[in-house]
Amino acid sequence: MPPKFVPRDRKKGRIAKAKAKNSHSHDEPEDANAAEIVPPTPSEKEARRTALQAEIRAQNSTSVISGKKKKRLDKYIDNKLKKEENLALIKKLAAQKVDTSLLLSSKKLGRGGESARERMERALREKEQGINIEANDAILFEQRKRPALELESESEDDQTLTPQVNGSKFAPAKALAPAPAPASGKGGLFAAGQGLFGSGLKRPLETDEEGKPVIKSRKRTKVVTKSAPVVAQEPEWEGFSGDENAEDDEDEDENSEDDIEDGEEDSEEDEEDDDDEDEEDSDEDSEDESESDEDMEDAEAMWATEQRNQAIGFVPSTNLDTVNSTTVKQPTNFVPRAPSPETLPPELAVSATTESDNRPAEARLKLPVVQEEQKIMEAVHNNNVLVVWGATGSGKTTQVPQMMFESGYGSKIGQTDGEGKAKGMIGVTQPRRVAAVSVSERVGTELCDMKDRVGYQIRFDTTVSKDTAIKFMTDGILLREIANDFILSRYSAIVIDEAHERSVNTDILIGMMSRIVDLRAQMAKEEPEKYYPLKLVIMSATLRITDFTENTRLFRNGPPPIVKAEGRQFPVTDHFARKTTHDYVDDMFHKISRGHKKLPPGGMLCFLTGQQEIIQLAKKLRQAFPADTGSQVKQPRVHVSAADAPLEIDDMDAEAQPVSRRDDDDDDDSDIEIRGLDDEEDDKEFEIEGEEQPVEALRVHVLPLYSQLPTKQQLKVFEEPPAGSRLIVLATNVAETSLTIPGVRYVFDCGRSKEKKYEASTGVQTFEIDFISKASAAQRAGRAGRTGPGHCYRLYSSAVYERDFEEYAIPEILRSPIEGVVLSLKNMDIQTALAKAEKLLTYLGAIDAHGKITETGKELAAYPLSPRFARMLLLGRRYNLSAHTIALVASLAVPELFIPQTQYNLENAPDEEESDDENDTARERFAKRQIRTEADNIAASAAEVKRRAYGKAHATLSRWDDRSDALKLLTAMAAYSASSSPASFCSDYFLREKAMKEAGQLKQQLTAIVRSHSRTGTDDPTLSQKTLPPPTDKQRAILKQFVAAGFIDQVAVRADIIGVALSRNPRRAIEVPYRTLFTSSSGDIVGQDPEARAAAKLSYVHPSSVLARLTVPEMPDYIIYSHLSRQAPSPPFDTIPKTRLHPLTTVTAKQLANLAEGTPLLEVGKPVGKIEQLPRGADGRERREVWVGLSLRGEKEGTPWPVGARKVVQKRVGGAWEVEKVVG
Repeated sequence: MPPKFVPRDRKKGRIAKAKAKNSHSHDEPEDANAAEIVPPTPSEKEARRTALQAEIRAQNSTSVISGKKKKRLDKYIDNKLKKEENLALIKKLAAQKVDTSLLLSSKKLGRGGESARERMERALREKEQGINIEANDAILFEQRKRPALELESESEDDQTLTPQVNGSKFAPAKALAPAPAPASGKGGLFAAGQGLFGSGLKRPLETDEEGKPVIKSRKRTKVVTKSAPVVAQEPEWEGFSGDENAEDDEDEDENSEDDIEDGEEDSEEDEEDDDDEDEEDSDEDSEDESESDEDMEDAEAMWATEQRNQAIGFVPSTNLDTVNSTTVKQPTNFVPRAPSPETLPPELAVSATTESDNRPAEARLKLPVVQEEQKIMEAVHNNNVLVVWGATGSGKTTQVPQMMFESGYGSKIGQTDGEGKAKGMIGVTQPRRVAAVSVSERVGTELCDMKDRVGYQIRFDTTVSKDTAIKFMTDGILLREIANDFILSRYSAIVIDEAHERSVNTDILIGMMSRIVDLRAQMAKEEPEKYYPLKLVIMSATLRITDFTENTRLFRNGPPPIVKAEGRQFPVTDHFARKTTHDYVDDMFHKISRGHKKLPPGGMLCFLTGQQEIIQLAKKLRQAFPADTGSQVKQPRVHVSAADAPLEIDDMDAEAQPVSRRDDDDDDDSDIEIRGLDDEEDDKEFEIEGEEQPVEALRVHVLPLYSQLPTKQQLKVFEEPPAGSRLIVLATNVAETSLTIPGVRYVFDCGRSKEKKYEASTGVQTFEIDFISKASAAQRAGRAGRTGPGHCYRLYSSAVYERDFEEYAIPEILRSPIEGVVLSLKNMDIQTALAKAEKLLTYLGAIDAHGKITETGKELAAYPLSPRFARMLLLGRRYNLSAHTIALVASLAVPELFIPQTQYNLENAPDEEESDDENDTARERFAKRQIRTEADNIAASAAEVKRRAYGKAHATLSRWDDRSDALKLLTAMAAYSASSSPASFCSDYFLREKAMKEAGQLKQQLTAIVRSHSRTGTDDPTLSQKTLPPPTDKQRAILKQFVAAGFIDQVAVRADIIGVALSRNPRRAIEVPYRTLFTSSSGDIVGQDPEARAAAKLSYVHPSSVLARLTVPEMPDYIIYSHLSRQAPSPPFDTIPKTRLHPLTTVTAKQLANLAEGTPLLEVGKPVGKIEQLPRGADGRERREVWVGLSLRGEKEGTPWPVGARKVVQKRVGGAWEVEKVVG
C-alpha cells in the first residue's frame, strides 16, 4: 500500500502557522483601561534603536554610510519606533474592545420617544444578550389565545396542536411521550366506562420478533364526502384555517367511523400517513384556490366538526356564543365617569373633515411634510409668520394648504350675524400660471367631496366662487388685490410658495406682507370682534431662507420660526456626464435615444432653454422614433460626400468597424464628430440595479411644455400616455418648480437656461443662455422623485457643476426693470426711493419733480398694465380714440404675437442670404450648394412656398402703415377680433394662437376698465362695437404719437445726423447705425480702441421690423423703440454682438419736442435773435418774448439732440428765466 500523500509545507502556510503559534504564546494583553499605562523606558527605546541600526548595517555591510545618509537612517529609525509603539497601543486597545451595539447614540438624546422599528431592533438586541427577556418578549411576540383541543376516536391519530411562530395557522407538533394503548375489542378506547385521557398521544412504533420496525403497506382510499346541507352563515369559530383543515376533518371523520365499526388498531398509522399526505396536498392546492371557495370550505369544516363531536360524544369546553352573549356584571355602586370638559367653547373649535379616495390618501401619508403636520400646525397657530423649508418632492405645495384648511382656516367661526362671520380664504401664490392651475387641480382631487372649495385665479381665467376656501393664484394677482384692499380682509392666511426663486413679485410680496401681518395683528387687538390676525407662511425648497429670516427690516419683531420637513419621498440618483459639450441640443438627442433603448419604462422630462430648441428636438425625436414602429432607433441623417464616408453611418453600431477615411484627407482641424454609435461605457449609466432593460423599445409620446403654449396643450403632459408608449416632455424652466408630471422617472438636464438680463445703466435687455444655479439644478432633479425612485442625467460634468454653477441665482429684482412695481408702491403711499424708475415716471408725468404722485399718476395706477401703456390709454380717452388705443395696447402688452421665421426654418431666405455673421468657409458653402438629395430639393421647394406665404401675410398686415410695427400689430389685432375662425386666422397669418387669445382677453378687460373710469358721455362710440373699423390717416398719425408719448425716453436718432463718423457706408437698412437717447453700452469695454468703443454705443434695426425692408435713404431720422436686445457672444469669437432696436413707430423732431414738453428730457437753450421785452404781469415779474433752441438730452454728460426752435414767453423767477407759454 503506497504511503499516504502529505502535501509540501509551503512558505505561506508555514509563516501563518508560525504567527499563529506565536500569537498563542503571547501573554495576556494589558488592560487598556488601566489607570496608568507605563510607556517604554528610555533604555528600552535605546536598545531597540541599537538593534535596528545593527540590523540595517548588517544588511549593507559593504556600503559606506555618509553623514547625510546617517541622518536619514536615524530619521527612518525614529519613525519606525513611533510606528511600532502606535501599533502596540492599537493592539492593546483592540484586545479591550467593548460591544457598543446596545449603546444609545448621542444624536438621539432629547427625543420624545422612539419609533416602532427602533423599539423592535433594541428589544431584539437586548434579547440576544439576555437582558430584560420578559419585557422584550412582550414587544417581539404577539400573545394569542390557545384553541381548545378536540378529543377524537381511538382510530384517529390525535395530535397536540401548537401555534406556529411565523403565522396564524396551526400545525401538528411532535408527541411528547409514547403511551402504549391495548387493543381491546370493538369498543376500543371509547368503550363504556373508559375515559379519554391520553388519547391524543402518539402510539409507539411496532416491531417484529427481531426488533425491526413493521412497515405496513399504504392503502390509497378515495375519500367520499357525504352530501350535507351547506350552511350559508359565516362560521363562528375560526381557530383553524379553512384551507388547511377542511379536508383533514373530512378524512378524520370518515376514518373514525371506520375505526368504530371495525375496531382495527392497525389503521392508525395508515391514517396518519394519509392525513399527512392529504395535508401536504391541501397545502399545495390551497395556493391555487380562489377566494370565492373559502366560504364554502369554512362551512363544510364547521359541519364536519359538529358531526364528529356528536359521534364521539364530545362537548367543547368553551362556547363562543355563550361568552359573547354574557354581559359583564357591574357593581351596584357603579357611577359612570363624567365627560371631560372641552378645552375651547364649541363655537370656536373648528375643523374641516374631508373624505378622500384611498389612493390619494395613502400617497399623501407617505409624504415627508405630512410627518411634520403636528409641528407645522402648532407653529402656525402660535406665530403670525412662519417659514417652512422642505426639499423638492416633500409635498409642501399641496399638503400645507390642506393642513391649514383641515385646521379651520377658510371656515366660518365665531359669532354669526346675518350672513355669518367668515375667517377668510387661504391664499396660495405661485410664480407661474401653469403651476397655479395644476396644483389647484391636484389639491381638489385629494379633497374629493370638497373639491368645490378649491379654486384658482390667473390672468383672464378664474374658478373662484363664494364657497372657495383655498385659492391658488399668481403673485401678480395678489399684488393687485393688495392695491385695492391693503389689509387683505378676505383672507385668513397667505402662503407664498417657491420663495427661493426670488422673483420681483415674490420679493415685493414678502416685504409688503411683513407690514400687513403686523397691521392685522394690531387691528385684531383693538377690535377683536371685527378683525383677526393674518397668518403668513413662506415656503422654500432650498436653504436660501436666511435672506428672509435674517433681514431685520422685514421682520422687526425678530426672525420667524423655521420648520423643516427633511427628506423627499423617493430617492433621486444623479448621473454626471464625463464631458460637457457645447452643442447640448444634439447631446440631449443622443442621450435620450440611448436612454429610451436602455432604460426601463418610465416618463422622461428634458429641460432645454427655449421654444426653438424644443421644436427642433421634438422633430428629431419623431423622425428617429416613428409612431408606428418604436423598436429601432434611427439616427439623424448626416450629409457627407461619398469620398469622405464610404460606409453607411446610420447602419453602424457599437460592434461596427472603425470608419475608414481618405488617405489624402489630413485635415486635423476638422471638428466633425461622428455620433450615434452606442458606447458600452456610456450605456453603463443607464443600468439600474434590480431592474431589467426593456427587451423591445417603446414608442415615444413627445410633448412640448413652454410658457407660450396654449393652456390646453400644456395640460396634456398630465394625461396618461398611449398604451405601449413612453412619455417624453421637452420643457423650459416652467417645469422646474411646483409641477408633478405623473409617471416621470428620468430627468435630462442640459444645465442651462435662457434668461432676460437687464442692464440698469443702459436699459438694454439681452437674452443670454448661461449655466443655471445649483439650487435650480436640484429643483430639476427633484422632478424625477415625485411618484417613485428617479434618476437625473446631467449633460455636464461634475467639474463644470462645481466650477461654473453658482449656489443661487441672482434675484430678479436686481436684473429687471421695476418701474411698474414702483408706481404701485407709490400709489400705496409706501416710501421707496428707486431713482431710475422714478425718472421714467417723471417722464410720463406720473410723479412730479419732488417724487410725489400726481393726478395723472393716480389715473395710470388704475390700469393693470405698465405705466407706458397706461399713459397711452389715458391719451386715447382724451382724444376719443379709446377703441383703437385699447386694441393697440393689448397687442403691445402681450409679447411675441408673431411666430418668427426661425421656427419654420425660413431664416435663409433668398433676400437674407447675407447674414451678419459670415463665419462659413468657402468649402462649407460649396458643400451646402453641391451636396443635395431629392429629399432636400422637395424640402427646399416646400420651404420656399411657406416663405412666400410668410412674406405675403406680413405684407397684408402692414397695409395700414409700412413704417410702423405698432400699427402692424394693431392690424393683426383688429383682423383677429373680426375673424369667424380665430384658429385658422392665426395659422394663415403665422400668429401665436395662445398669445392672440390672451391679447383678446386683455382687450375686453381694458374695455371694461376704461368704461368704468369714464366720467362723460363723449367717449369713443366704437367701444361698444365688436369689430374695429379701419382708422383714418389722421387717426393713424395720432395713434403713432400715442405710442411715442408712452415710450418718450426710448428714442433713437440716425448717427449721421448728430455727426457720428461711420467706418463704412451701410448697404442695407439693418446696417444703418442709430444712437439712443440713453447710452446702450455699459461703458466698461476695457482694452478696446476708441473706434470699437464708439461702435459699441451704436444700435441697429432688428431684421424682423418692417423698417428692415426699406432702402438706406428711406430710413427715418428718429425711431421710437420698445426695447433693445443683444445676442450672447459666440464662444469662438471675441467680437461684441450688435445691439438691435425693436422699433414701434417713426417720429419727427417737432413731434418729439411737443411730446417731451414739461419733462426733464426737453432742454431749452439760450435766446436766439431779437429779444422783445413785455410789460410786467399782475404778479409784477419781468417777461420777454424770444426764440429759443430746443434739444433732447438724456444724460447730463450726453450730447444734446437739436429738435428745432420755438417762440416762447419767458418770465424771471428768482434770477432765472422760465418758459411761461409757447407762442409759435
